[in-house]
Amino acid sequence: MKEIVEKIIEELKLNTKIQKTDVHTFDSGAYMIDIWKDDKFYCIQLFDNKFGLSEVDKYDFSTIPDFTYETYDEFKFNLNNMLQ
Repeated sequence: MKEIVEKIIEELKLNTKIQKTDVHTFDSGAYMIDIWKDDKFYCIQLFDNKFGLSEVDKYDFSTIPDFTYETYDEFKFNLNNMLQ
């Protein structure tokens, strides 16, 4: 899972509109990547070989992702769409 997180971070660095990313690790083996772009905040959750993706509203934060994907390709496609 760590290799996938590193791959995601490298790809996010290519998007010049992203101001900041933070990576959080958990004892369970799950990862969370916070992304700040323009005035929006996004969260990626990686757990149990699944990919979660959320656009976070400051009034509605949840550990449950808005969308969950089974494959990296499906996740990556939707992440790219969300960050455009």
